[in-house]
Amino acid sequence: MRNAFRILAILICCATAICAQEAPKYLHISTNPSYADAYVNETRAPIASNPDVALPGFIRVPDGESSVLVTIFKPGYKDTTISIKISQADTSYLIVALTPSYDDEQLQYQQKSLMRRARRNIGHKFIFASAVPLIASGISAIVAHSEIKQANKKKESIEKSLIREGEEYEHNIEKFNDHRDKAKTSRNIAISTAIGGAILLGFGIVLSF
Repeated sequence: MRNAFRILAILICCATAICAQEAPKYLHISTNPSYADAYVNETRAPIASNPDVALPGFIRVPDGESSVLVTIFKPGYKDTTISIKISQADTSYLIVALTPSYDDEQLQYQQKSLMRRARRNIGHKFIFASAVPLIASGISAIVAHSEIKQANKKKESIEKSLIREGEEYEHNIEKFNDHRDKAKTSRNIAISTAIGGAILLGFGIVLSF
């Protein structure tokens, strides 16, 4: 009975501790004009990389932090970097007015960076896509290895057979040819899919940089 009370007391203490933990805080940012990219804890927007948050959207504030640094990017506008002090509420709201940019060099830099981002995203898709043929190649290689083993067993049975005719002998010949053909087919599939996967992976790596 005492053990039951002790267990109950421990559970109550654990539940109290969990409830006492501070709830996560969020910062909701929207912009004027709408739709922009947000980079958290960055003083300069790495435009060539995907944003941490697409605005309008929510940014989770790290536990124990009372402020968060955000850099906002939108093509055709100046980057806006702000340090935002978070209120005591669970969610804070902020609207940021963006300033148009008339600097031709900055605008060209933005376009080049966006093109690089798009190229890198395509590269990442190629890398992920390469997993399919590479996995298929591995499976085909395993099947080919298994079929080769089975063909070798049948070949051994044929070579050890004293009687070179009859139903069993013909059956072993047939199974040997069957396993050998399947091994060749699986090997060809493994090679072709490996080449295809390597090409996709190579393109993906090149485009990702």
